[in-house]
Amino acid sequence: MNFSTNCWAVRKKRTMGRRKPKVLFKERQSNIPIDLPKELQSNIFDRLSVQDQSKAMCVSHSWRDLILYSILPKDESQQSLASLFPIESLDLKLQQLFNWCSRVMRCRVGPNKLIGTCNGLLLFYHSNGRAQNITHGVYHYYVMNQVTKQCVAVSKPTGQISRGYSYATLVYDPTKSRFFQIVHFQGHRHVSVFSSENGIWTTQTLTLPKYIIASSWTKKCVYFNGSLYRLSRSGHLVKIKVDLQENVLEQTEAIALPSDCLSFNCQWELSVKGDKLLLVGSKGLNFAVYELVECVSSGVASCSWCNIHRIQDDGKWWHILHKLSKLLSFHPYYDVAFFKGNNNFFYYIFIGSNTIIDCKQVPSCEILYDYLEFCGIPLLECYSPFACCLAEEVIDCSIVYFIRYLLV
Repeated sequence: MNFSTNCWAVRKKRTMGRRKPKVLFKERQSNIPIDLPKELQSNIFDRLSVQDQSKAMCVSHSWRDLILYSILPKDESQQSLASLFPIESLDLKLQQLFNWCSRVMRCRVGPNKLIGTCNGLLLFYHSNGRAQNITHGVYHYYVMNQVTKQCVAVSKPTGQISRGYSYATLVYDPTKSRFFQIVHFQGHRHVSVFSSENGIWTTQTLTLPKYIIASSWTKKCVYFNGSLYRLSRSGHLVKIKVDLQENVLEQTEAIALPSDCLSFNCQWELSVKGDKLLLVGSKGLNFAVYELVECVSSGVASCSWCNIHRIQDDGKWWHILHKLSKLLSFHPYYDVAFFKGNNNFFYYIFIGSNTIIDCKQVPSCEILYDYLEFCGIPLLECYSPFACCLAEEVIDCSIVYFIRYLLV
């Protein structure tokens, strides 16, 4: 069985004692188990490509820990871990991406099933999966990395309603940890957090003012510097720390949006570029980009907004701009904003120094339109394999693959 079509399931941890793990290295001809020294095992794993190392990490706890803490480099920079999907070839990349996801989960998925992304990881939630150890008709979260060919299925938290869509997002920073988290929002008062380090769901209570709890929130989060950020129609950016050790009174913070963004018909979008969190406000043909700046004075942190771009309509692009009706996303790496037009076509504008450089129509493509409407961009490619605590060790098919690799 090929690893590229496997999907491992994370199930509830056993309370009874775990059986003694099987020996995973065997002599080729006699199939006799061999207890290889750790140094020799490390030497074998070190010869594998990063993709094959990520696959081997899904075989057993011992293999995962050996590769994670002894083989994988610990000083990788963000630049070496992620690269952008070019806008020019985005439609082709999307076709390849969702075709691969569909093969792994053994069911057809598209942009409408993708509910979150973070630093190269993708998050799906549905009940259509038919992959190994997955029961069709039972809802699971699927965490995937196309580059390292990894897929892990996570059972929903206890008490979560089974439905076709559940708002959740990912937390993952490969420069700080190989483990990821899934954050599932339960209204505006609680979140359930799954940690791939221990394989357990934990519930956290959010302490927020009543006027924020009573307001509607956007169905989109960004992860930045250890916290999640989500927009509230109360006119605030809600900052949520996902560290379980954090004081409950310091886990949340409401940051007021710039006054220019508070008008009734202003549309908002969040995006992250490296060490910058950006807020985009669009009102009609006027467009502004702000950077969130955090200052610490006398041990007290405060946040403010710094305006980066402010575009005023000068009539030059009226033939296209008057068609724009909905801000879809902002691509900070290329300073590109995507809009849906009132004619159901999609457009993008390139932003320069307080001016519009160019404005074009997005080529008509169903998967590209769906992705812009449901998900937005940018997409990142992560070359660092993630780690996940497995409730069950999967041996048979992985041994075949591993021995086959050694025989080549």
